[in-house]
Amino acid sequence: MVKQLKQGRTINALIEFISTGYRIFALQKTDSTYHLVAASKWDGNRNTLGPYRPVEPLKSIMLPPRQGVGQLLQDEQPAPFTPIAAIGVKNCDLASLKIHDYVFRDSEPADPYYKEIRDNTLIISCDCSRPCDVCFCTAVGDQPYAQSGFDINISPLPGNKFIIESGSEKGKNLLDSCNDLLEEAGQDAIKARDAARQAVYKSVADQAAVKGLDNNKNYQKAVADSMESDLWEKFAEDCVECGACNFVCCTCHCFLLADGRSDTDTPARIKQWDSCLYKNFARVAGGANPRKFRAERLYNRFDKKFNFFPQVLHSYACDGCGRCIEACTGKIDIRDVLRKALDEA
Repeated sequence: MVKQLKQGRTINALIEFISTGYRIFALQKTDSTYHLVAASKWDGNRNTLGPYRPVEPLKSIMLPPRQGVGQLLQDEQPAPFTPIAAIGVKNCDLASLKIHDYVFRDSEPADPYYKEIRDNTLIISCDCSRPCDVCFCTAVGDQPYAQSGFDINISPLPGNKFIIESGSEKGKNLLDSCNDLLEEAGQDAIKARDAARQAVYKSVADQAAVKGLDNNKNYQKAVADSMESDLWEKFAEDCVECGACNFVCCTCHCFLLADGRSDTDTPARIKQWDSCLYKNFARVAGGANPRKFRAERLYNRFDKKFNFFPQVLHSYACDGCGRCIEACTGKIDIRDVLRKALDEA
């Protein structure tokens, strides 16, 4: 189902209508960046669809950084879950759900906390209308617009026009309820959307090409073959083990469980994000650490993204969002690491 706004109708009115009853997470502009913020409802004066992805990854909703998973030694009923609407989701974050679904929902045992959030989240995605300067999604087989995985997708067009498309039964039903706001999209509007998408795709591809990256490169072989290379030691010299690259990454998903006490001083267990670059990440109960050197931990991060997941999912666990480039204290650019591995291969 492909729709467009009727004459005189606004995108703010549409989003406000379809997100009614949901607790929303939407983009808000701060200076030159966009942040994913929570709100009780869509506010067109405060929220925006944004031209590119926000600082925070979508996983911060699906996999909260710190999540209570129950009181110990007590019987309790979980609080009712309020459905969420994630608005303005870009394709890099949308594509990352394939990784999280594999780990937390589709493998045994499934994570009931992830599944509850995932099943009760309305995803309203939006095409990128321009890339930020660290984007390289086209080089890892993705594109700056959604093709699947969304409930509703919005494609901005020049002249404050929009193409609206459903991608699920939930999304179709919502759009069916908006007949006073929407009408069938004409072929001219669809052609304009496709042209806008290709222009942004070319912009991202040209940007990635400056770094020597494109979708024809075999990153899996390059990373696997470089295991014994000294390039990992050289890049690791700049790493300060802060974990920022893991925490802003849209696909990283490692966590730890910790027991402690809740706000009411009762025994409780929490799940919180963990980083494979932390020194003790791989340490086992007996004290042995198979990755005690920083270069080994840096290689492990790339090996999992570009070698392990292609083996199990036939897909890289990197969607080219570039967040790690922006966040890295040591100024390590993932594009430079991949380029170096390709050169050595």
